Amino acid sequence: MPLFPLRRPSARRTPPFQLAALSARSDTRPAHRKQLPSLIAGGIAGSLSAAVTCPMEVVKTHLQASKGGSQVALTANGPFSIARNIARAEGVRGFFRGLLPTLIGILPARATYFWAYATTKSSLSQRFGESPLVHMLSAAAAGVSSNTLTNPIWLMKSRVQLQAGATAGNPMVYRGYGDAMVRIFREEGVAGFFKGLTASYWGVTEGALHFVVYERLKAKLVEENRRKIAQGHYLTTPRMTEDPQRLTSLQYLSAAALSKLLASMATYPHEVVRLRMREQPKFVGAVPKYRGMIQSLRVIAREEGRRGLYAGMGTHLARVVPNAALMFFTYEVVVKWIEKRQAATPMKRDNQSKV
Repeated sequence: MPLFPLRRPSARRTPPFQLAALSARSDTRPAHRKQLPSLIAGGIAGSLSAAVTCPMEVVKTHLQASKGGSQVALTANGPFSIARNIARAEGVRGFFRGLLPTLIGILPARATYFWAYATTKSSLSQRFGESPLVHMLSAAAAGVSSNTLTNPIWLMKSRVQLQAGATAGNPMVYRGYGDAMVRIFREEGVAGFFKGLTASYWGVTEGALHFVVYERLKAKLVEENRRKIAQGHYLTTPRMTEDPQRLTSLQYLSAAALSKLLASMATYPHEVVRLRMREQPKFVGAVPKYRGMIQSLRVIAREEGRRGLYAGMGTHLARVVPNAALMFFTYEVVVKWIEKRQAATPMKRDNQSKV
């Protein structure tokens, strides 16, 4: 017996992906009202998840650095050794290096990403329907837009994180974010702020794969929920009974975590290449060792082999998988809350006008 009374399902049920497409077509909200939830939710979700996982991001950055690119990694042997060196040199503060540019950049980065994804997906779905190709193209457009806009912020974040535990008297050490910005512009020009951008474009494939797998897992979970509800033995809440598209918190978290794990493992080397391209020159005017995406990939493969291309992957996965789960869960919750508020607004106005 089900916990709540359920209507008997009809003989032919519309598949979940068709229901989503029909729902998108029947949505009469103005375009800006459709996009607003994605914009706000993306910013909130990204900021929260980035702040929680910042210490692991700092350790991962040092693991990915070249020999000599990180002072605390020179005498370290693994992530825990690097963490001890950072704690010894700077204490807790060292684990939150780069948090300010992260929080400044995560809002426009994630907001732009989710907004571009939702906007592109909405446009393509109306014409071609829901499909993995639509999800992949939407994620690619979102990744290119977000990376191009925010690359200067991430470059400064990487530079500052790599200086954790560095000798204060070193003339190459930045005195703060303002000093970093001025010196990068003076010593490397505008192009200096866009180092690693080509590797970020390579990394767009990770985001595309992530969203495709995530959407597919959600569709499968919705289909499974419908099947259990129809059989009458699935204990569900009234809210899920009214809206079969709704998933549980655990289902959202599981889908986001598994999809991120698979996508990150498949495309990880771009993370190392991007970090190497963003490293600070050894001295002013020095020719960078890692100058381009293909060139950097070849140099790392030749000198360090597979171990170099996958340096820090364990720490990276330990950070990004819970990060993605928390971010996507927060995103889904905030989107639904905003859309519910938007849906209630016209009703309130109608009631006021009748009075």
